[in-house]
Amino acid sequence: MGYLLFDLFFRIPVKYIFDKSEKCIYRKWILTRKIMTFDEMTYSFNDEWGGYYYAIGKKRNLFVKSYRISNYFSGSKASNRREDEYIEKILCPVLIAVGIPMNQ
Repeated sequence: MGYLLFDLFFRIPVKYIFDKSEKCIYRKWILTRKIMTFDEMTYSFNDEWGGYYYAIGKKRNLFVKSYRISNYFSGSKASNRREDEYIEKILCPVLIAVGIPMNQ
């Protein structure tokens, strides 16, 4: 029973849906929930425990509540390659779809 609960709460992946038609961002875990609109969204680069990751949040309370949208990256060469690939294939298309200019 304990393993089932652990798998249920920690191993089920969270997905974010960027809906262009409604201009909303949804978080899909067990249930789907609207978290913000495109106009409210901003992204940030957060450092934590020797690693860093990209997160999205509302402009007014980004540092109070944010949602991690990438894996953790470190300073290694392999991690830098994964980060470059993530920026090129995932982050840039999302920011273009939302209408936010990316700082390169």
